[in-house]
Amino acid sequence: MDKTKTLTPRQAEIVDAALKLIAEQGIQHLTIRNLSTAIGVTEAALYRHFSGKTEIIQAMVSRFEEDVDDIGELRGWAAIEAALIRRTEFVLAKPDLARVVFAEELFKDSPETEQILHGMMQRHYKIMERHFQEAVEDGAIRADIPMDTLFRLILGPLRLLIKQWGLSGGSFDLCAKRDEMLSLMKELFASNI
Repeated sequence: MDKTKTLTPRQAEIVDAALKLIAEQGIQHLTIRNLSTAIGVTEAALYRHFSGKTEIIQAMVSRFEEDVDDIGELRGWAAIEAALIRRTEFVLAKPDLARVVFAEELFKDSPETEQILHGMMQRHYKIMERHFQEAVEDGAIRADIPMDTLFRLILGPLRLLIKQWGLSGGSFDLCAKRDEMLSLMKELFASNI
């Protein structure tokens, strides 16, 4: 699926149904047959909108990327904070999609899907690397931390926080905990320590 292609309303409905199916039953239950049954259409009707399961998963990943990558003209630490804020807002707005995208264990038996998600992670890394470099140039982040380590140190805790929030049934204020974490990170990574 072309990443720049906008989904039709019917395609969006199919993607939403696929997300729900994966979130409730796991990736192994995402079949064209199960999906067509879930939305009440024939398998042939589904194939008029997508060529198969891989294209549906690509549409899911594209939707995730479109929703979280747009942070405007911000740079440096402000862009890093905005990216993490967008991700948590996204999780709150679309918990099924976030649960699927952040649950790589769902895809252990699907090399195609793992490859799609790995590609998304690499694209996110490139975007964040630019913001990390800007933050280093601005003095907001120490220069002695390798970029790939920064990526793991900043985005890893956010993934864990989202995972804990999801597993607890949303029992804590995700945004408050994110803000607490961002404040502490800003202090820890500051170049003036």
